[in-house]
Amino acid sequence: MTAGTNELPATAEGLIRGRRATRAFLPDPVPDDTIMAIFDLARSAPSNSNTQPWQVEVASGPARVKLAQAILAADRAGERTVDFPPSENNYTPVHASRRKAWGASFYAALGIGPDDQDLLAEYNAKSLNFYGAPRVALLYAPDSGDPRLTADVGMYAQTLLLAMSAYGVSSCPQGILSFYADTIRRTLGVTGGKLLVGISFGYADPTAAINRIDVGREPLTETTRFHY
Repeated sequence: MTAGTNELPATAEGLIRGRRATRAFLPDPVPDDTIMAIFDLARSAPSNSNTQPWQVEVASGPARVKLAQAILAADRAGERTVDFPPSENNYTPVHASRRKAWGASFYAALGIGPDDQDLLAEYNAKSLNFYGAPRVALLYAPDSGDPRLTADVGMYAQTLLLAMSAYGVSSCPQGILSFYADTIRRTLGVTGGKLLVGISFGYADPTAAINRIDVGREPLTETTRFHY
């Protein structure tokens, strides 16, 4: 590798390691030309046989406000619908332990104890309002729910997140939004597809302590095996 090519791996490493979930945003809108560039770049994501099975709905302005209000109303009414039903059985013991450790450290950093229901409800309301982000993208998999096609949507999601980082835009993938699938479909007039995840995005609030929480990652040896 020549000296002139060292910048590319360094830039890629900075994007990948520097990307993190942002949970407090400034109200400043991302320019439309930046948005178009980001989503144009994200469509380069890989997919099985180039099927490109993702459908993306992006809400901003009045549509974003209306959507947040509808989700919050559905939450207060206890109206939840999910296209990919969750189950505690989805987690192996090691995955469940990582999830539990993350929850304990994350909520402790926020000063929310396991019995602080009012504080937890306040935090959840912020998350359902997209953490104040001026835009949100909803990512849909095909109606079949085929695991391979759904995995392709996951690859698109990661490509989109990195594209946002490349343009200086912060983001937060939010699985919780998928628990209001019918509400979102009805509010945005979406037909077809299964809601996999929402991604709130905009410019991060640099003063927010929640944006400085670092949850870390498992050592490489815990998740990856090399065969020779």
